Amino acid sequence: MSEYRIGLYMRLSKEDEFSHVESNSITMQRMLLRAYAQEHFPDAEVTEFADDGYTGTNFERPGVQSLLEQVKDLRINCIIVKDFSRFARDYIELGSYLEQIFPFMGVRFISVNDGYDSADYKGSVADLDVNFKNLLNDLYSKDLSVKVKASLRSIKEQGNFVGSEAPFGYRKDPENRHRLLIAEDEAEVVRRIFWMYEGGMSSVQIAKVLNEEGVKTPAQVGVEKRLRTFHPKNGIYLWQHIVILRMLKNRAYRGDLVQGTIECRTLRGKKKAVDPEHWIVAENHHEPIIEPERFDRIQGRFSRRGTWHRSDGHVLVGRLKCGCCGRILRHSTNGHPYYWCAAKNQNGLTGCVARAEDFFLEEVLTLRLQEHIVELGESRRLLEAEKDAVRKKLDELRAKCRETERAIAENREKRMQNYERYVLGGGFFDADADEGKRLAELLKELKGQLRAAEDEVLRLEKEAGYKVFGVKKLTPELMDEYFEEIAVRAEDDVEIAWKK
Repeated sequence: MSEYRIGLYMRLSKEDEFSHVESNSITMQRMLLRAYAQEHFPDAEVTEFADDGYTGTNFERPGVQSLLEQVKDLRINCIIVKDFSRFARDYIELGSYLEQIFPFMGVRFISVNDGYDSADYKGSVADLDVNFKNLLNDLYSKDLSVKVKASLRSIKEQGNFVGSEAPFGYRKDPENRHRLLIAEDEAEVVRRIFWMYEGGMSSVQIAKVLNEEGVKTPAQVGVEKRLRTFHPKNGIYLWQHIVILRMLKNRAYRGDLVQGTIECRTLRGKKKAVDPEHWIVAENHHEPIIEPERFDRIQGRFSRRGTWHRSDGHVLVGRLKCGCCGRILRHSTNGHPYYWCAAKNQNGLTGCVARAEDFFLEEVLTLRLQEHIVELGESRRLLEAEKDAVRKKLDELRAKCRETERAIAENREKRMQNYERYVLGGGFFDADADEGKRLAELLKELKGQLRAAEDEVLRLEKEAGYKVFGVKKLTPELMDEYFEEIAVRAEDDVEIAWKK
C-alpha cells in the first residue's frame, strides 16, 4: 500500500468557459490526473475534489476548502493538479502554500503540466521558472478578467440579457437565452402583489397574506424548476417584505432591462453598487407584466416615503438569530432596548421572539462566556492580552503627551520670537494664543487619559492574584473570537454554538 493519500483537484471557471480551452474541462482534467496517479501511485488511495464555475483568484471555493480540511485532518498528504492555475492564480498566495504551508504540513504537491513535484525541492524553494509561471498566471487572470468584463458590457449595451436567472415572472427564451419571455404562472403572483400594494397594503401585509395562503416564494419556485440549489436552513420558504419591495421597484416588470447595477472594481475586490447614471438600461426590451403607466404611478408612492436607516452600535446587533425561524433579530431602541423577530408579525409564526431585552441578553451571554473561558482554561491568556493592550495604550498616551509638550514649547518659543521682532520694530505681533490654549487643553485631556490607563494597569495587576480572570463586558473582539452562532428563543433561553 502506498504511503500517499492523494487528493486530485480540478477547477473550471467561467473565464475558462469564455476562452473555450477544451483541455481545461473537468472531464479532461479528471482523465489526465487519474492516468498520472495510476502510473506513479498505483496503490495509493485517491479522492477527487472539484470546483466547477469558480475563479482561481481566491480560495473561497467549496472543493478546495474541502481538500484543505482533509489536509488539516491528515487524510490527504499529496495533492495533484493539472497546472498551477487550477489550484490558484494568485501567485503570492500560491507561493505561500508551495514554499511554507505544504512543506510544514508534510504535503507533497504535484503540477503535472508544469513538471513540478515538491519532492524535488526539499530543503529549497522552487526555481525561477516556477515562480515566473505563477506570476504569469496571476497576470493572465487579471487580463482575462478585464476582457471578460468588457465583453459582457458590450453584450449588455446591445440590449441582451446576461443574468444567470430571469427575474421572477419571466423565463429565458429557449431559442435565445438573451431574451425574456413571460412565465404566466409566476406573472400572476407578480400582478397580484402590485394590485395589493396599489390598493393600500404595505409590503409587510402582502408578505403575511402570501405566507398564510401558502403562495410559493421565488426561491421555492426556482428550486422546483431546478434553476436554484439553495434551501433555507430551517427548510421553511417564506415571503419577506424586502423581497416584495424589490419586486415593486424592479423595472423589468414595466418592460425595461436594467443591468450593470453592481460591479467588482478590482480582481479580488467586493462587489459594490454602481451610480444609477452608469447603469445599462434598455427601455421597452421585453413584454411588460405591469403597464408602464401603472408601474410609474406606484413608484411615486415610494418617493413620498422617508428613508429608514439605523445607526446602532450595540455589541449584539446582527449577531443574534431567532431560535424559531432563523432570521436575524432586529434591535429596537424605543424605551427599554430589546431584540425581536420581524417574522412574528410578518409571517404569523407564534414561536418567534416577540421581545428580549438587550440588557438581559448581554448579561446571560457574558455569564455563559465566562463559564466557557474557564472550561477552556484561557483565563490567564485573556488577562495577559488585556494587560498588553493597556500597556500599549499607556505607551501611546505617554508618547502623545511628550509630543504635545514639545509642541507647547515650540509654540511658546515662536511667540517669544514674534514678540522680540515686534519690540524691535518688526511689524505686527501675532501672539498665536489660541493655538497655545488648544495645546494646553489637549495636554490636560491626555494626562487625564494617562491616569485612567495607569489605574487600569493597577486593577489588572490585582486581578492576577485571582484564580479566574472574568470577562466583565462583551466586546466585538470577544464576540468574533468565541461565538459562532447565537439562537434566541427568550431572554433566558439562548443556544450558543462556540467557535472551535
